[in-house]
Amino acid sequence: MLKRNKPFSNEKSPVLYLVGTPIGNLKDISQRAVEVLKSVDLIASEDTRNTSFLLKNLGIENKKLVSCYSQKEKEEGKKIINAMLTEGVSVAFVSDAGNPGISDPGAILCSMAIEENIPVTAVLGPSAFVQALITSGFDTSDFSFYGFLPVKENVRKDFLKNLKERKETLIFYESPHRIDKTLSSMFEAFGAERRVVISRELTKIHEEYLRGTLGDMIDFPEDAKRGEFVIIVEGAKNIESYTDDDKIIEYIKEYLEKGYSLKESVGIVSDELNLRKNYVYNIAKKI
Repeated sequence: MLKRNKPFSNEKSPVLYLVGTPIGNLKDISQRAVEVLKSVDLIASEDTRNTSFLLKNLGIENKKLVSCYSQKEKEEGKKIINAMLTEGVSVAFVSDAGNPGISDPGAILCSMAIEENIPVTAVLGPSAFVQALITSGFDTSDFSFYGFLPVKENVRKDFLKNLKERKETLIFYESPHRIDKTLSSMFEAFGAERRVVISRELTKIHEEYLRGTLGDMIDFPEDAKRGEFVIIVEGAKNIESYTDDDKIIEYIKEYLEKGYSLKESVGIVSDELNLRKNYVYNIAKKI
């Protein structure tokens, strides 16, 4: 059945607002977001402590807050939806940072509201992965966002290996305590020469971009292991265009010196650099 949703067609109808919040710099919140947070009857949030801090800085007082974090979103969501249906309250949902539903709670509550024919709209805010993407220098016309990778090493490695030949720009989130393991898995899956940009502390005073290849990122700076990371990996389509022949020959010679045959060396280097074997073999014939 086709359903049509016009959140602003009936002023008396309760509306669920999915409100984007700053990812670091409090000045990034929109005027419309402030107006919505002031006007709604109830604010549901991922963490009421963080939301209380935000509201205080915005000069918004005496707002009813309810906690609706990931593990309790379905349970608390039922209560929120019931209040909207029986009491007609309007609700704003906010996550700790960024837009609800993007690697944060919000999607379940949104789905529950739609199921009950409650109008839903979004008041967009800053997005870490969008900022990281447009400042990466990589192709922005075709990309895939994967959020946080699996924690288990074998699952993570298999997941990344399945992305090895993807042509579009790849985007991931990662935390400081897992960045080394994730970069190691990416090195193994994509090869040493795949270009990558790692962004951290976005919109904050210590905002930083680390650019290079996955080979460069193996010795990730200790002083940069702070804040949340956005990892932008260039797609596979341009690998050969920026891989220098002399560098490939250097890699092959290293394995030949270790006792590997030319065929074995070509195979190893092809896997490490994410290049076609025929391409590497033709370069190897120059040795």
